[in-house]
Amino acid sequence: MQLVLVLAALLAVTAALPTEIPEPGQLALVLGEDDFEDYLDAWLELQQSRTTNSSNIKAEPRSGCTLRINGDLGQPQPVYLRGNRYLAAHGNTGQVRLNTGEQVVIACTGSGRSIRHPNIGATRNVATATCVNNNLVSGAGWLNGNGAFGQLTCSAHSQFEAQGTTSRCWNNNLVIRVGFIVNNIFHPVYWSCFDQNRMEVLYVWYDQTPENAVHQTNVDRPSWLAGSFFPGVAVNTMYTQANQKTVVTQYVGATLADRYITNHQFMSRGHLAAKSDYVFATGQRATFHFVNAAPQWQPFNAGNWNWLEQNLRARIGAAGYNTVIYTGTFGVTQLRDQNNRFVDIYLVPERNQIPVPLYFYKVVYDASRRIGTAFISINNPYYTLAEARARQFCTDRCRNNSAFNWLRWQPDRIDIGYSFCCTVDDFRRTIPHLPAFATNGLLS
Repeated sequence: MQLVLVLAALLAVTAALPTEIPEPGQLALVLGEDDFEDYLDAWLELQQSRTTNSSNIKAEPRSGCTLRINGDLGQPQPVYLRGNRYLAAHGNTGQVRLNTGEQVVIACTGSGRSIRHPNIGATRNVATATCVNNNLVSGAGWLNGNGAFGQLTCSAHSQFEAQGTTSRCWNNNLVIRVGFIVNNIFHPVYWSCFDQNRMEVLYVWYDQTPENAVHQTNVDRPSWLAGSFFPGVAVNTMYTQANQKTVVTQYVGATLADRYITNHQFMSRGHLAAKSDYVFATGQRATFHFVNAAPQWQPFNAGNWNWLEQNLRARIGAAGYNTVIYTGTFGVTQLRDQNNRFVDIYLVPERNQIPVPLYFYKVVYDASRRIGTAFISINNPYYTLAEARARQFCTDRCRNNSAFNWLRWQPDRIDIGYSFCCTVDDFRRTIPHLPAFATNGLLS
Protein backbone atom coordinates (compact mmCIF):
# COMPACT_ATOMS: atom_id res chain seq x y z
CA MET A 1 0.00 0.00 0.00
CA GLN A 2 2.90 2.35 0.70
CA LEU A 3 4.09 1.89 -2.88
CA VAL A 4 0.65 2.81 -4.16
CA LEU A 5 0.66 6.01 -2.09
CA VAL A 6 4.02 6.91 -3.63
CA LEU A 7 2.68 6.19 -7.10
CA ALA A 8 -0.49 8.16 -6.43
CA ALA A 9 1.64 11.11 -5.37
CA LEU A 10 3.65 10.71 -8.58
CA LEU A 11 0.42 10.81 -10.58
CA ALA A 12 -0.68 13.98 -8.80
CA VAL A 13 2.66 15.72 -9.33
CA THR A 14 2.88 14.81 -13.01
CA ALA A 15 -0.76 15.51 -13.87
CA ALA A 16 0.07 18.97 -15.21
CA LEU A 17 3.44 18.04 -16.70
CA PRO A 18 4.27 16.80 -20.19
CA THR A 19 6.49 14.00 -18.88
CA GLU A 20 5.35 10.40 -19.22
CA ILE A 21 4.64 8.19 -16.23
CA PRO A 22 4.76 4.40 -16.30
CA GLU A 23 1.90 2.70 -18.09
CA PRO A 24 0.18 0.18 -15.81
CA GLY A 25 1.50 -2.75 -17.83
CA GLN A 26 5.06 -1.68 -17.05
CA LEU A 27 4.30 -2.36 -13.37
CA ALA A 28 2.75 -5.79 -13.96
CA LEU A 29 5.51 -7.57 -12.03
CA VAL A 30 5.62 -4.97 -9.26
CA LEU A 31 2.09 -4.42 -7.97
CA GLY A 32 -0.34 -6.84 -6.36
CA GLU A 33 -3.96 -7.21 -7.43
CA ASP A 34 -5.57 -4.39 -5.41
CA ASP A 35 -2.57 -2.07 -5.67
CA PHE A 36 -2.49 -2.54 -9.44
CA GLU A 37 -6.21 -1.73 -9.71
CA ASP A 38 -5.67 1.45 -7.67
CA TYR A 39 -2.81 2.52 -9.92
CA LEU A 40 -4.74 1.64 -13.08
CA ASP A 41 -7.73 3.72 -11.97
CA ALA A 42 -5.51 6.71 -11.21
CA TRP A 43 -3.58 6.34 -14.47
CA LEU A 44 -6.75 6.10 -16.56
CA GLU A 45 -8.15 9.19 -14.83
CA LEU A 46 -5.00 11.10 -15.71
CA GLN A 47 -5.04 9.89 -19.33
CA GLN A 48 -8.69 10.83 -19.75
CA SER A 49 -8.15 14.27 -18.25
CA ARG A 50 -5.24 14.88 -20.62
CA THR A 51 -7.28 13.71 -23.60
CA THR A 52 -10.19 15.95 -22.60
CA ASN A 53 -7.93 18.96 -22.12
CA SER A 54 -6.21 18.49 -25.47
CA SER A 55 -9.33 17.56 -27.42
CA ASN A 56 -10.83 19.89 -29.98
CA ILE A 57 -14.29 18.60 -29.07
CA LYS A 58 -16.13 21.33 -27.23
CA ALA A 59 -19.66 21.58 -26.01
CA GLU A 60 -21.45 23.58 -28.69
CA PRO A 61 -23.92 26.26 -27.60
CA ARG A 62 -27.27 24.56 -27.68
CA SER A 63 -30.56 24.34 -25.90
CA GLY A 64 -30.82 21.41 -23.53
CA CYS A 65 -28.55 19.71 -21.05
CA THR A 66 -24.93 18.62 -21.33
CA LEU A 67 -23.68 16.24 -18.66
CA ARG A 68 -20.02 15.36 -18.38
CA ILE A 69 -19.28 11.71 -17.61
CA ASN A 70 -16.54 12.98 -15.31
CA GLY A 71 -17.78 15.99 -13.40
CA ASP A 72 -21.58 15.86 -13.49
CA LEU A 73 -22.43 12.45 -12.00
CA GLY A 74 -22.85 11.62 -8.32
CA GLN A 75 -22.31 8.54 -6.17
CA PRO A 76 -23.74 6.30 -4.77
CA GLN A 77 -25.17 6.33 -8.24
CA PRO A 78 -28.67 5.68 -9.52
CA VAL A 79 -29.34 3.69 -12.65
CA TYR A 80 -30.04 6.07 -15.55
CA LEU A 81 -32.45 5.02 -18.31
CA ARG A 82 -33.26 6.98 -21.45
CA GLY A 83 -36.37 5.46 -22.94
CA ASN A 84 -35.94 1.74 -22.33
CA ARG A 85 -32.14 1.76 -22.62
CA TYR A 86 -29.25 2.78 -20.43
CA LEU A 87 -28.24 6.41 -20.76
CA ALA A 88 -25.30 6.77 -23.16
CA ALA A 89 -22.77 9.41 -24.07
CA HIS A 90 -22.79 11.27 -27.36
CA GLY A 91 -20.27 9.33 -29.44
CA ASN A 92 -16.80 9.32 -27.88
CA THR A 93 -17.11 12.82 -26.38
CA GLY A 94 -17.55 11.80 -22.77
CA GLN A 95 -20.72 13.91 -22.64
CA VAL A 96 -24.41 13.05 -22.38
CA ARG A 97 -26.62 15.43 -24.31
CA LEU A 98 -30.34 15.82 -23.64
CA ASN A 99 -32.90 18.03 -25.33
CA THR A 100 -34.90 20.48 -23.23
CA GLY A 101 -37.86 18.57 -21.86
CA GLU A 102 -36.28 15.16 -22.48
CA GLN A 103 -36.70 12.74 -19.59
CA VAL A 104 -34.40 10.29 -17.83
CA VAL A 105 -35.57 7.62 -15.42
CA ILE A 106 -33.59 7.70 -12.16
CA ALA A 107 -33.67 4.44 -10.17
CA CYS A 108 -32.06 3.33 -6.92
CA THR A 109 -32.35 -0.44 -7.23
CA GLY A 110 -32.35 -2.84 -4.32
CA SER A 111 -34.32 -3.15 -1.11
CA GLY A 112 -34.61 -0.01 1.01
CA ARG A 113 -32.75 2.31 -1.36
CA SER A 114 -34.11 5.72 -2.22
CA ILE A 115 -33.17 8.75 -4.31
CA ARG A 116 -31.38 11.58 -2.51
CA HIS A 117 -30.91 15.23 -3.49
CA PRO A 118 -30.57 18.50 -1.54
CA ASN A 119 -33.90 19.57 -3.06
CA ILE A 120 -35.73 16.28 -2.52
CA GLY A 121 -39.44 16.74 -1.90
CA ALA A 122 -40.71 13.16 -1.67
CA THR A 123 -39.14 9.76 -1.11
CA ARG A 124 -38.86 7.72 -4.30
CA ASN A 125 -36.77 4.76 -5.42
CA VAL A 126 -37.71 5.40 -9.07
CA ALA A 127 -38.52 8.81 -10.52
CA THR A 128 -38.38 10.79 -13.75
CA ALA A 129 -36.01 13.75 -14.17
CA THR A 130 -36.64 16.28 -16.94
CA CYS A 131 -33.88 18.29 -18.64
CA VAL A 132 -34.16 22.03 -18.02
CA ASN A 133 -30.80 23.36 -19.25
CA ASN A 134 -27.06 22.95 -18.71
CA ASN A 135 -26.83 20.31 -15.93
CA LEU A 136 -30.16 21.18 -14.33
CA VAL A 137 -33.21 18.91 -14.18
CA SER A 138 -36.67 19.12 -12.66
CA GLY A 139 -38.75 16.39 -11.03
CA ALA A 140 -42.47 16.90 -10.81
CA GLY A 141 -43.87 15.68 -7.52
CA TRP A 142 -40.57 14.63 -5.96
CA LEU A 143 -38.00 17.40 -6.52
CA ASN A 144 -38.49 20.94 -5.23
CA GLY A 145 -37.57 23.26 -8.08
CA ASN A 146 -34.62 22.58 -10.34
CA GLY A 147 -31.55 20.70 -9.21
CA ALA A 148 -28.13 19.66 -10.46
CA PHE A 149 -28.20 16.25 -12.10
CA GLY A 150 -24.97 15.24 -10.37
CA GLN A 151 -26.55 15.74 -6.95
CA LEU A 152 -28.99 12.92 -7.65
CA THR A 153 -27.62 10.03 -5.62
CA CYS A 154 -28.91 6.95 -3.78
CA SER A 155 -29.02 6.14 -0.10
CA ALA A 156 -26.76 3.16 -0.96
CA HIS A 157 -25.17 1.83 -4.13
CA SER A 158 -27.70 0.51 -6.63
CA GLN A 159 -27.89 -3.27 -6.46
CA PHE A 160 -27.26 -5.35 -9.56
CA GLU A 161 -28.73 -8.80 -10.13
CA ALA A 162 -27.41 -12.02 -11.70
CA GLN A 163 -30.17 -14.31 -12.94
CA GLY A 164 -30.12 -17.66 -14.69
CA THR A 165 -32.26 -17.69 -17.84
CA THR A 166 -34.00 -20.31 -19.95
CA SER A 167 -31.54 -19.62 -22.79
CA ARG A 168 -28.62 -21.94 -23.46
CA CYS A 169 -25.18 -21.32 -24.91
CA TRP A 170 -22.43 -23.62 -26.22
CA ASN A 171 -22.80 -27.27 -25.23
CA ASN A 172 -26.18 -26.58 -23.58
CA ASN A 173 -24.66 -24.47 -20.81
CA LEU A 174 -26.51 -21.87 -18.77
CA VAL A 175 -26.90 -18.24 -19.88
CA ILE A 176 -26.84 -15.84 -16.93
CA ARG A 177 -27.85 -12.23 -17.33
CA VAL A 178 -26.35 -9.54 -15.12
CA GLY A 179 -27.94 -6.12 -14.80
CA PHE A 180 -30.50 -3.99 -12.97
CA ILE A 181 -34.24 -4.32 -12.42
CA VAL A 182 -36.19 -1.09 -12.86
CA ASN A 183 -39.99 -1.04 -12.72
CA ASN A 184 -39.97 -4.85 -12.88
CA ILE A 185 -38.03 -4.85 -16.15
CA PHE A 186 -34.58 -6.46 -16.28
CA HIS A 187 -31.99 -4.35 -18.10
CA PRO A 188 -28.91 -6.47 -18.89
CA VAL A 189 -25.38 -5.11 -18.62
CA TYR A 190 -23.76 -8.33 -19.91
CA TRP A 191 -24.48 -12.04 -20.30
CA SER A 192 -22.41 -15.01 -19.12
CA CYS A 193 -22.17 -18.50 -20.62
CA PHE A 194 -21.56 -20.63 -17.53
CA ASP A 195 -20.71 -24.32 -17.07
CA GLN A 196 -22.40 -25.15 -13.76
CA ASN A 197 -20.67 -28.50 -13.31
CA ARG A 198 -17.15 -27.15 -13.64
CA MET A 199 -18.04 -23.72 -12.20
CA GLU A 200 -16.36 -22.34 -15.30
CA VAL A 201 -17.18 -19.11 -17.13
CA LEU A 202 -16.87 -20.03 -20.80
CA TYR A 203 -17.43 -16.50 -22.04
CA VAL A 204 -19.38 -13.30 -21.44
CA TRP A 205 -20.66 -10.93 -24.09
CA TYR A 206 -21.67 -7.29 -24.24
CA ASP A 207 -21.81 -4.30 -26.59
CA GLN A 208 -18.81 -2.03 -27.04
CA THR A 209 -19.28 1.17 -29.04
CA PRO A 210 -17.64 4.63 -29.30
CA GLU A 211 -19.77 5.72 -26.31
CA ASN A 212 -17.58 3.50 -24.11
CA ALA A 213 -14.41 5.43 -24.95
CA VAL A 214 -14.71 7.62 -21.85
CA HIS A 215 -15.69 6.09 -18.52
CA GLN A 216 -16.44 7.56 -15.12
CA THR A 217 -13.42 7.56 -12.82
CA ASN A 218 -13.11 7.39 -9.03
CA VAL A 219 -15.66 4.58 -8.80
CA ASP A 220 -15.44 2.50 -5.63
CA ARG A 221 -14.77 -1.19 -6.24
CA PRO A 222 -17.37 -3.37 -4.50
CA SER A 223 -16.85 -6.79 -2.95
CA TRP A 224 -17.08 -9.68 -5.38
CA LEU A 225 -20.35 -11.61 -5.41
CA ALA A 226 -21.01 -15.27 -6.22
CA GLY A 227 -24.80 -15.46 -5.88
CA SER A 228 -26.18 -18.99 -6.05
CA PHE A 229 -23.95 -20.14 -8.90
CA PHE A 230 -21.10 -21.63 -6.85
CA PRO A 231 -22.89 -23.90 -4.32
CA GLY A 232 -20.69 -25.21 -1.54
CA VAL A 233 -17.65 -23.16 -2.63
CA ALA A 234 -16.37 -20.03 -0.91
CA VAL A 235 -15.16 -18.57 -4.20
CA ASN A 236 -13.39 -15.52 -2.82
CA THR A 237 -11.40 -17.74 -0.44
CA MET A 238 -10.31 -19.88 -3.39
CA TYR A 239 -8.42 -16.88 -4.77
CA THR A 240 -6.34 -16.14 -1.67
CA GLN A 241 -2.62 -16.72 -2.09
CA ALA A 242 -2.66 -19.04 0.91
CA ASN A 243 -5.30 -21.23 -0.70
CA GLN A 244 -3.52 -21.14 -4.05
CA LYS A 245 -0.35 -22.43 -2.44
CA THR A 246 -2.29 -25.18 -0.68
CA VAL A 247 -3.99 -26.17 -3.93
CA VAL A 248 -0.84 -26.11 -6.06
CA THR A 249 0.98 -28.12 -3.38
CA GLN A 250 -1.55 -30.92 -3.89
CA TYR A 251 -0.61 -31.06 -7.55
CA VAL A 252 3.15 -30.52 -7.55
CA GLY A 253 4.42 -30.70 -3.95
CA ALA A 254 5.41 -27.98 -1.52
CA THR A 255 8.83 -27.17 -2.96
CA LEU A 256 7.52 -26.45 -6.44
CA ALA A 257 4.43 -24.70 -5.07
CA ASP A 258 6.72 -22.20 -3.34
CA ARG A 259 8.35 -21.51 -6.72
CA TYR A 260 5.07 -21.18 -8.60
CA ILE A 261 3.04 -19.08 -6.13
CA THR A 262 5.12 -16.06 -5.13
CA ASN A 263 4.61 -12.43 -4.16
CA HIS A 264 4.83 -11.55 -7.87
CA GLN A 265 3.22 -14.55 -9.57
CA PHE A 266 -0.15 -15.62 -8.20
CA MET A 267 -3.70 -15.86 -9.51
CA SER A 268 -6.08 -12.91 -9.37
CA ARG A 269 -9.82 -12.61 -9.98
CA GLY A 270 -9.57 -11.80 -13.65
CA HIS A 271 -12.41 -9.75 -15.11
CA LEU A 272 -13.74 -10.93 -18.46
CA ALA A 273 -15.90 -7.84 -19.09
CA ALA A 274 -13.55 -5.13 -17.82
CA LYS A 275 -14.67 -2.63 -15.20
CA SER A 276 -13.49 0.24 -17.36
CA ASP A 277 -15.43 -1.04 -20.38
CA TYR A 278 -18.51 0.52 -18.76
CA VAL A 279 -19.21 4.23 -18.74
CA PHE A 280 -21.19 4.63 -15.51
CA ALA A 281 -20.42 3.61 -11.94
CA THR A 282 -23.40 1.25 -11.88
CA GLY A 283 -22.17 -0.75 -14.86
CA GLN A 284 -18.61 -0.84 -13.53
CA ARG A 285 -19.74 -2.22 -10.19
CA ALA A 286 -21.86 -4.87 -11.92
CA THR A 287 -18.69 -6.45 -13.33
CA PHE A 288 -17.71 -7.66 -9.84
CA HIS A 289 -19.52 -10.98 -10.04
CA PHE A 290 -17.76 -14.32 -10.26
CA VAL A 291 -19.80 -15.26 -13.36
CA ASN A 292 -17.60 -12.58 -14.97
CA ALA A 293 -14.25 -13.85 -13.68
CA ALA A 294 -11.68 -16.59 -14.01
CA PRO A 295 -8.24 -17.21 -12.42
CA GLN A 296 -5.59 -15.08 -14.13
CA TRP A 297 -1.94 -14.92 -13.18
CA GLN A 298 -1.67 -11.38 -11.85
CA PRO A 299 1.14 -10.12 -14.14
CA PHE A 300 -0.87 -11.49 -17.08
CA ASN A 301 -3.94 -9.61 -15.78
CA ALA A 302 -1.90 -6.41 -15.38
CA GLY A 303 0.19 -6.94 -18.50
CA ASN A 304 -0.96 -7.95 -21.96
CA TRP A 305 -4.58 -8.54 -20.94
CA ASN A 306 -4.83 -5.02 -19.54
CA TRP A 307 -3.09 -3.53 -22.59
CA LEU A 308 -5.61 -5.30 -24.83
CA GLU A 309 -8.55 -3.96 -22.81
CA GLN A 310 -7.33 -0.36 -22.87
CA ASN A 311 -6.10 -0.34 -26.47
CA LEU A 312 -9.21 -2.05 -27.81
CA ARG A 313 -11.58 0.37 -26.09
CA ALA A 314 -9.62 3.34 -27.47
CA ARG A 315 -9.54 1.83 -30.97
CA ILE A 316 -13.29 1.19 -31.02
CA GLY A 317 -13.89 4.78 -29.92
CA ALA A 318 -11.54 6.27 -32.51
CA ALA A 319 -12.69 4.10 -35.43
CA GLY A 320 -16.41 4.36 -34.71
CA TYR A 321 -16.93 0.61 -34.52
CA ASN A 322 -20.17 -0.80 -33.08
CA THR A 323 -19.12 -4.17 -31.74
CA VAL A 324 -20.12 -7.11 -29.66
CA ILE A 325 -17.26 -8.44 -27.55
CA TYR A 326 -17.15 -12.11 -26.64
CA THR A 327 -14.51 -12.53 -23.95
CA GLY A 328 -13.83 -15.91 -22.44
CA THR A 329 -11.61 -18.81 -21.45
CA PHE A 330 -10.59 -22.16 -22.91
CA GLY A 331 -8.58 -25.14 -21.76
CA VAL A 332 -6.82 -25.73 -18.45
CA THR A 333 -3.35 -24.41 -17.73
CA GLN A 334 -0.71 -26.86 -16.55
CA LEU A 335 2.29 -26.84 -14.25
CA ARG A 336 5.09 -29.39 -14.09
CA ASP A 337 5.04 -31.69 -11.05
CA GLN A 338 7.90 -33.40 -9.17
CA ASN A 339 8.16 -35.95 -12.00
CA ASN A 340 8.39 -33.20 -14.63
CA ARG A 341 4.94 -34.07 -15.95
CA PHE A 342 2.33 -31.45 -16.80
CA VAL A 343 -0.74 -31.51 -14.54
CA ASP A 344 -3.99 -29.54 -14.92
CA ILE A 345 -4.66 -26.92 -12.22
CA TYR A 346 -8.09 -26.26 -10.65
CA LEU A 347 -8.82 -24.02 -7.68
CA VAL A 348 -11.21 -26.71 -6.36
CA PRO A 349 -9.04 -29.78 -7.03
CA GLU A 350 -11.17 -32.41 -5.29
CA ARG A 351 -13.99 -31.78 -7.80
CA ASN A 352 -12.08 -30.38 -10.80
CA GLN A 353 -13.95 -27.09 -10.50
CA ILE A 354 -12.92 -23.47 -11.23
CA PRO A 355 -10.22 -24.41 -13.74
CA VAL A 356 -7.27 -22.09 -14.23
CA PRO A 357 -7.68 -21.35 -17.96
CA LEU A 358 -4.96 -21.96 -20.49
CA TYR A 359 -6.32 -19.30 -22.86
CA PHE A 360 -8.13 -16.01 -22.38
CA TYR A 361 -9.66 -14.47 -25.48
CA LYS A 362 -11.59 -11.50 -26.81
CA VAL A 363 -13.44 -11.90 -30.09
CA VAL A 364 -14.53 -8.48 -31.32
CA TYR A 365 -17.21 -8.37 -34.00
CA ASP A 366 -18.80 -5.45 -35.86
CA ALA A 367 -21.93 -6.87 -37.50
CA SER A 368 -22.62 -3.78 -39.63
CA ARG A 369 -19.22 -4.14 -41.33
CA ARG A 370 -19.01 -7.94 -40.97
CA ILE A 371 -15.48 -7.69 -39.61
CA GLY A 372 -14.01 -9.36 -36.55
CA THR A 373 -10.76 -10.41 -34.89
CA ALA A 374 -9.91 -12.89 -32.14
CA PHE A 375 -7.26 -11.77 -29.63
CA ILE A 376 -5.81 -14.61 -27.53
CA SER A 377 -3.33 -14.74 -24.63
CA ILE A 378 -1.78 -17.73 -22.86
CA ASN A 379 -2.35 -17.69 -19.11
CA ASN A 380 0.82 -19.38 -17.87
CA PRO A 381 4.08 -17.62 -16.95
CA TYR A 382 6.01 -20.89 -16.58
CA TYR A 383 6.00 -22.18 -20.13
CA THR A 384 9.17 -21.86 -22.15
CA LEU A 385 8.98 -19.78 -25.30
CA ALA A 386 8.93 -22.99 -27.35
CA GLU A 387 6.07 -24.39 -25.24
CA ALA A 388 4.08 -21.18 -25.61
CA ARG A 389 4.61 -21.06 -29.36
CA ALA A 390 3.50 -24.69 -29.64
CA ARG A 391 0.16 -23.62 -28.11
CA GLN A 392 -0.38 -20.84 -30.65
CA PHE A 393 -3.10 -22.42 -32.79
CA CYS A 394 -3.33 -20.00 -35.72
CA THR A 395 -1.31 -17.73 -37.95
CA ASP A 396 -0.84 -14.51 -35.97
CA ARG A 397 -2.55 -11.67 -37.82
CA CYS A 398 -1.28 -8.89 -35.52
CA ARG A 399 2.48 -9.38 -35.54
CA ASN A 400 4.22 -7.30 -38.20
CA ASN A 401 0.90 -5.88 -39.35
CA SER A 402 0.78 -2.09 -39.39
CA ALA A 403 -3.03 -2.21 -39.23
CA PHE A 404 -2.64 -3.24 -35.57
CA ASN A 405 -0.13 -0.57 -34.55
CA TRP A 406 -2.69 0.66 -32.02
CA LEU A 407 -2.23 -2.59 -30.06
CA ARG A 408 0.65 -1.95 -27.68
CA TRP A 409 0.98 -5.32 -25.98
CA GLN A 410 4.25 -7.24 -25.82
CA PRO A 411 3.18 -10.55 -27.37
CA ASP A 412 6.39 -12.51 -26.79
CA ARG A 413 6.46 -11.77 -23.04
CA ILE A 414 5.47 -15.09 -21.48
CA ASP A 415 5.58 -13.66 -17.95
CA ILE A 416 2.79 -11.20 -18.79
CA GLY A 417 0.92 -13.39 -21.30
CA TYR A 418 2.20 -14.72 -24.64
CA SER A 419 -0.33 -13.34 -27.14
CA PHE A 420 -1.50 -13.62 -30.75
CA CYS A 421 -4.46 -12.83 -33.05
CA CYS A 422 -6.59 -15.05 -35.29
CA THR A 423 -9.23 -14.68 -37.91
CA VAL A 424 -12.59 -15.64 -36.44
CA ASP A 425 -12.73 -18.73 -38.68
CA ASP A 426 -9.30 -19.91 -37.47
CA PHE A 427 -10.32 -19.25 -33.88
CA ARG A 428 -13.44 -21.41 -34.23
CA ARG A 429 -11.38 -24.39 -35.41
CA THR A 430 -9.89 -24.63 -31.90
CA ILE A 431 -12.40 -22.84 -29.67
CA PRO A 432 -16.01 -23.67 -30.64
CA HIS A 433 -17.82 -21.56 -28.02
CA LEU A 434 -19.31 -18.70 -29.98
CA PRO A 435 -22.70 -18.34 -31.68
CA ALA A 436 -22.72 -18.38 -35.47
CA PHE A 437 -21.81 -15.21 -37.34
CA ALA A 438 -19.80 -14.60 -40.50
CA THR A 439 -16.92 -12.21 -41.10
CA ASN A 440 -15.51 -10.88 -44.36
CA GLY A 441 -12.33 -9.42 -42.89
CA LEU A 442 -10.31 -8.50 -39.83
CA LEU A 443 -11.34 -5.76 -37.41
CA SER A 444 -8.21 -3.66 -37.10
